[in-house]
Amino acid sequence: MDNSVDEAPEPLSRQERREERRREKESEKKSHATKRALRRVFNWSIVFALIAASVYGMFTLATSGGGSGALREPITANDHIKGKTDSQIVLVEYADFQCPACKAYFGILKTVEKEYGDRVAFVYRHFPLTQHLNADTAAQAAEAAGKQGKFWEMHDKLFESQDMWASLSAKEAENVFNGYAAGLGLDAVRFKADIISDEITERIDNDFKSGLQSGVNGTPTFFLQGIKVQNSQTYDEFKQLLDGALGEPSQ
Repeated sequence: MDNSVDEAPEPLSRQERREERRREKESEKKSHATKRALRRVFNWSIVFALIAASVYGMFTLATSGGGSGALREPITANDHIKGKTDSQIVLVEYADFQCPACKAYFGILKTVEKEYGDRVAFVYRHFPLTQHLNADTAAQAAEAAGKQGKFWEMHDKLFESQDMWASLSAKEAENVFNGYAAGLGLDAVRFKADIISDEITERIDNDFKSGLQSGVNGTPTFFLQGIKVQNSQTYDEFKQLLDGALGEPSQ
């Protein structure tokens, strides 16, 4: 039979009691700090969830109920318009200078321009996509050139040379665009100041927002006579659309 008993612990010394209280306080502080950190994570999780919900709602609105297929932002004198403002038909393009598909349609639009002349007016609006790292800078370069009356010249140059600058770093692309500006005879000092100006950034942002409001969710997106149209795959298909808008039989 085991006759052992539980022995009472020896009393702690004053130093030991102080040390134990110190450890208890440190443990309590760590516990409070952990709880505060968890509350912050929880609160920020709610914030990010609300932001995500808002962004999702905005895109849902733009691509469903809010995007009825009609151009929501009217064409004004502030737009980049090639051709006569009283042309028979107006074609609006939302595009991204770094978008390969936009480059392909650039060739089609050049052919349309030659064949239809003043019967068609072209409007270009910016819709730079986030996956294209140099798209914003390219749009800024076009706008900076536009401040000196050379928007369409820079527009053409950017699409024609897209393969060369699309994969460059941001700094390298900026240097290339400065070179294009020089080749167009632009004031270099003014160009470099304009390309980073708030005015140009705001203009590009406004184009992008107007695209979302009109149901744009990719590039290029076209509006013919204010109505969103299905992208034609060939010049002949594009010609059919234009001839239909002009009330002419396609050849």
